[in-house]
Amino acid sequence: MPKIITSRHRESETGRARLYIKSRLMLPTIPLAMVTLLTGYGSLAFMWFQDTLTLQALLASTALFVVGAIFGWAHVRYERYLVRTCPEYLARKHKLLEAAKEYKRPKRDLPNGGPHHRGRRVALLGYAVSILTMLAMSVTLADRVGVYPAFFLPWAGYFNAKVIFWRELFAQRSSP
Repeated sequence: MPKIITSRHRESETGRARLYIKSRLMLPTIPLAMVTLLTGYGSLAFMWFQDTLTLQALLASTALFVVGAIFGWAHVRYERYLVRTCPEYLARKHKLLEAAKEYKRPKRDLPNGGPHHRGRRVALLGYAVSILTMLAMSVTLADRVGVYPAFFLPWAGYFNAKVIFWRELFAQRSSP
């Protein structure tokens, strides 16, 4: 009997973790993906209308978008890993945010630390490397593609990759 309760509790935490990712991380990501995509490629379209778009600028903008998409894909992989290995961390964050929305005090026994797993330091290093890489590429390629595409296209790739690779969160499921 305890195994059934434990497995249902784990399913409940996994469901709350997925709900947290859907409501707190993915829903704000969709408008950000659209704004960054339209701003980045809108600026390239403006360059095209002015007949100043070169092949070098097009290839550089594609590289910026692809690098951002790779980092977005990697972040989704890490979020899926968190849902799979320590859903209690994300479920706890969801519970705290819901309690704050209802003006309830959180319980004192809830720890405030991050998720505890083996690759936590690697993940933090990955975040820092990805942000610094996108920033360095943006600064380096700003003179070739323009300021708006240089700074918006990596984020457009990042946010659009997150939306694409987390799309199963928005699929309708029939739960028993």
